[in-house]
Amino acid sequence: MDEPVVVVGAGPVGLAAAAHLLERGMTPVVLEAGPRAGAAVARWRHVRLFSRWSELADPAARRLLERTGWRAPDPDAHPTGEEWVARYLAPLADALGDHVRVNARVVGVARRGRDRVVDAGRDSEPLTVHGEDGGRITVRAVVDGAGTWGGPNPLGGD
Repeated sequence: MDEPVVVVGAGPVGLAAAAHLLERGMTPVVLEAGPRAGAAVARWRHVRLFSRWSELADPAARRLLERTGWRAPDPDAHPTGEEWVARYLAPLADALGDHVRVNARVVGVARRGRDRVVDAGRDSEPLTVHGEDGGRITVRAVVDGAGTWGGPNPLGGD
């Protein structure tokens, strides 16, 4: 199957997933609803994280970044959201290049050619990702890294 894998969200989880996909020889397409990678993190940019830098950079992402000359921040420091975006998420998105698309909101995922009435062969058909702009991408899989910042679950919701 030559179809790409769509990763929804260009935050820390989505970008790390894309780095892992590249390492495995797959083609990621990261679709970010916001205007830039780390858009949700940028909304709470003034908050200092309780996690240290050593806990905030995924190993596959680090390997990709290091090939660009990126230097890891002090592993014991606690960055703000703004620092996390500027020193890790934005450079990681840049390293992923054309694999990352911003202002690309996903509004649906379905099996190609299948609906509520036609479900025969559902297991053998690839997925189709539907964009808010009306665009569609046929993909082999979807990774949801969209996060919960814009629509968190209530406490105890499961």
